[in-house]
Amino acid sequence: MLFRSGPLVVRVKEFDAEALTLAQALDEMELVGHDFFLYVDADTREPSVVYRRKAYNYGVIHLNVS
Repeated sequence: MLFRSGPLVVRVKEFDAEALTLAQALDEMELVGHDFFLYVDADTREPSVVYRRKAYNYGVIHLNVS
């Protein structure tokens, strides 16, 4: 019997992705109607997330992959 520590993963999804600019990622986020959008940054080729903040401001998180 296998025991795991930590949260149970019940679903895994994979998507094909093309590199996007920040403006394109914002457009995609609005198109799907979500509060965040995970994308590959066109300039850095790193995974990034754009997200909606309060009062219709946006934030961006860039991941530096080593």
